[in-house]
Amino acid sequence: MPARHDRDRIMKKKDKQRIDWPNHLIGFFSALFGILIAFELDEWRERNNQRELADMAMERMMTEVEFNQNMLHSNVEENAFRLAVFIGLLDKLNDQLLFTGTRDEADSVNLHFANFVMMDTVNISTNHRGFPAHLDFSHLTMPAQHTSAWESAKATGVLNFMGYEKVLALSSVYNYSLITEELLFIRNLTKQADEISSKHELEVYLAEVSESLHIIQRELARYDLFVNMLRAD
Repeated sequence: MPARHDRDRIMKKKDKQRIDWPNHLIGFFSALFGILIAFELDEWRERNNQRELADMAMERMMTEVEFNQNMLHSNVEENAFRLAVFIGLLDKLNDQLLFTGTRDEADSVNLHFANFVMMDTVNISTNHRGFPAHLDFSHLTMPAQHTSAWESAKATGVLNFMGYEKVLALSSVYNYSLITEELLFIRNLTKQADEISSKHELEVYLAEVSESLHIIQRELARYDLFVNMLRAD
């Protein structure tokens, strides 16, 4: 009897010392899944935050891009109109840039294009060879595009949260070198335009500006394609 009692006591002790593997495994995997879910939630929050930052940055850049686009189109159209007026006056200008048309024609020019062309019909003697023509070329300078939203997106690294094709389209819009080069060329030409003193010099100037403006108009059509790609996204 004592021996049997000792065996029972030993068996109960072993039962107490036996590891409850099913419960341990359940506890382990529960803790593991909890950690994984927590990591996944953190990543989801991070992705969601990045997406929100990217969306806000994209909204600001699109506002800026559309402003630049409208400004370029408006400016190019206005410059094309002014250039056509200057070219149209060439036949009425002599080598000394005197307007050889009638006084009524000179007054008509002053009436319709007073903000950038003026024929001096006041201080002229009766024996004059023409009316002095004052041509304002400063309006032919092109505006610089706005880039603050683009520079901010680059500086903050938010472009890393956007798709490759979208970033490529944005880069193409903001770094359209051909348009920029022609704008700079026209700007530099116009800085020297006040020194024009003969009809030949004026013809050369207008021909160079016309060529640059034609290039800008052509490249602006391609620029519009990139902007439309961004709008489609």
